[in-house]
Amino acid sequence: MFVSYSNLEKSSKIWIYQSDREILDTELNTIKKQLHFFCDHVWTSHGQTVKCSFKLFNWFLCLFVDESGHETSGCSIDSSVKYIKNLQNKYGVNFFNRTNIAFLDNQNTKVLPLEEFKLIIKPDMMVYNNLVKTKEEFETEWIIPLHKSWLNKYLKK
Repeated sequence: MFVSYSNLEKSSKIWIYQSDREILDTELNTIKKQLHFFCDHVWTSHGQTVKCSFKLFNWFLCLFVDESGHETSGCSIDSSVKYIKNLQNKYGVNFFNRTNIAFLDNQNTKVLPLEEFKLIIKPDMMVYNNLVKTKEEFETEWIIPLHKSWLNKYLKK
């Protein structure tokens, strides 16, 4: 069941799907409707509705689940991945390419393959930390300085 993002517990789990291309504004509205439908009518765990929400940006689809009343099962997580894959196929976008790096460039989000990103890397860059696990981490640690991310290993010493 869809719930407002603001009504989710801070401990709610998050899955971040980063796009390989910018999602167009016209696509965002349609995808939002499909995600509402998924939350309200499709996503269940052991036959029970799942309290969930999402945030959709031009480069990211963030799916949240509030497990305070009921944990999500492996099958329910699989169903969400299947749904995201269907969206990916419908819109010709890849949400599962983990070799792309998202970062801020003058307040604009940009995405590059890791090998290209390594050529422009700077210690003061802000990067998206798609490894956050909860709503609270999303709000405080999603966009972080590169030197605090796993990418710091590529900084020249």
